[in-house]
Amino acid sequence: MRTFFHSIRWRVQAWHGAILLTVILGFCLTSHRLAWNNQLRSVDRSLAQTERTLIRGLMQAAEAHGEPGPGFSPRRLADKLRSNPEVFPSALGAIFQGREPGFAYFSLRDADNRPLLQSPNVPEDVAVPLHTPPEFAEEARTVSGRREIVHRTPDGLVSIIGMDLGPERREMRRFAWSLVALGGGVWLVGLLGGWWLAGRAIQPVADISRTASRIAEGNLEERIVPDGTNSELDQLSRVLNATFDRLHAALERQKQFTADASHELRTPVTILLSETQRILKRDRTPEEYRAVIQTCQATAQRMRQLTEALLLLARQDRGAGELRREPCDLAAILRTTAAQLQPLADARGIQLRLELETALCMGDPTALSILTTNLVGNAVEHHDRAGGVVVVGCGVHEGQVRLAVSDDGPGIPAADLPHVFDRFYRVDSARSGGSGHVGLGLAIAKAIATNHGGDIVAENLPGRGCRFSVQLPARSPSARASS
Repeated sequence: MRTFFHSIRWRVQAWHGAILLTVILGFCLTSHRLAWNNQLRSVDRSLAQTERTLIRGLMQAAEAHGEPGPGFSPRRLADKLRSNPEVFPSALGAIFQGREPGFAYFSLRDADNRPLLQSPNVPEDVAVPLHTPPEFAEEARTVSGRREIVHRTPDGLVSIIGMDLGPERREMRRFAWSLVALGGGVWLVGLLGGWWLAGRAIQPVADISRTASRIAEGNLEERIVPDGTNSELDQLSRVLNATFDRLHAALERQKQFTADASHELRTPVTILLSETQRILKRDRTPEEYRAVIQTCQATAQRMRQLTEALLLLARQDRGAGELRREPCDLAAILRTTAAQLQPLADARGIQLRLELETALCMGDPTALSILTTNLVGNAVEHHDRAGGVVVVGCGVHEGQVRLAVSDDGPGIPAADLPHVFDRFYRVDSARSGGSGHVGLGLAIAKAIATNHGGDIVAENLPGRGCRFSVQLPARSPSARASS
């Protein structure tokens, strides 16, 4: 139950129901008030007509008995009619009699609330208001379920014409119950419609939650099915699917990386164990001990090389946030790299040709140095013949720093070309030359280029050789001027 009341659907429904009820109540109350005011205006018009009828009847009675004459006033007429009741017109008596619902009455009084002339059916609680209206002015009031119109004449006479509101009140009660029934029906229909709409609106959320739960349980292939409406939830589904794809790919890479690293480390560990076990089986000559120690040393160096490469690659995998960015010239980095690798090139009879132009960029000089060393060293070590040439060039083209390392060696087999940047991937012996590398150099170069916002591609050249091309964002002129 607690989960139910904390659900988004229930909270949306509660707010929807409260707002809808407020709107319906406001509409019903306003409609009732307008209808009641309209009823009162109708009653006021009826009272005004009754008042005119009363005045005409009294004036006709006065004329029949010699009034009006000198000194005539409404108060004098009221006194005459009170002292001589038979003068009061019988037609008026038929109007102002009885206490049936809707009956009419009148009362003529002085300012002290003393009755001068009034109909027999005047209610006992009829009284002159405390603040009578100005002369010839009209005041309408509702008192004890009756509607009254009050006038005051210049000689202090106060006339009260009233009507019982019983029929109007019954009609308004029926109208109020109709509004309650109509408003309640609209509210219930609105609640049902709101519940259905809220369920439809949050259905994708439930689907997303269930899919995410299945993914968390290990079903990494599961994906959210977008509803195709391009709504906010549909866009969220697509973003989450893209996130799940990246997480799945990262986990697969991690699993593959762990498996490859374990495989690569298993061989040197096996060599170390087998050599030490073999040498310890019996006494050996100094030459045999020396040979075993040299084998163990070479194996340990390979393990160290692999470990350092793995640590470097792990740092690059943490992303661009780990890089130390500063202005640097890729041409200067390549000159330093070429100077460091020149002895290796000389030993293999490879000519290093530099075609360098100033190429300013923002990056980590250490990481870029590793990238260039891996590319140039890879071209030198994998060349298959003496007298070959490795061309190293860089420059700026269309706002991008371009680096290219090409050679005239054997090239890369077409089947291996798409995988040269995969971790622990080695091209066949025609290209590797038994160098003993661990297969992480190009993967590290790829990671460094990606973390710098660039890319790296490998391609075979027509005829013979291959080329590795790196593209990085160039340093903007404004940044160059500010520095």
